[in-house]
Amino acid sequence: MEQNIPAVLVISHGFFCQALIDSVKMIFGDAQRLEALPLEEGMDPDAYEAALRALVEKYDGNVFVCVDIMGGTPFKCMAKLAKTRRLSAVAGVSVPMLIEVLSDREECAGDELAARVAENCAGMDTDLTALMKKLYHM
Repeated sequence: MEQNIPAVLVISHGFFCQALIDSVKMIFGDAQRLEALPLEEGMDPDAYEAALRALVEKYDGNVFVCVDIMGGTPFKCMAKLAKTRRLSAVAGVSVPMLIEVLSDREECAGDELAARVAENCAGMDTDLTALMKKLYHM
């Protein structure tokens, strides 16, 4: 079954992607077929795109991509790659989102996984000010 589940590629500006994976492993446990690809400062976008292409090819295209932000270089490189290869992805990757992807990838993949993750993670950014005030005044 492991070969059938999509590999999860977390791509980002800087080493956020690797730190995110390390943090998620503390909560979720070890996860197979999970890799980070950081865009290092000063890195040529063409070199980053080539590294991303090689990582996708490593898994024969059976990948799900989690990107830090829409519109940045990692996103643009993924979008260029998607012109020639079918890719599914989500943007705005966070600890809860990556846990959701890892938890759901055995049940669904591709567009269905992207839709499920986006739906389940909507609204996870929360203003905790009122809650903290309530807790501190108890």
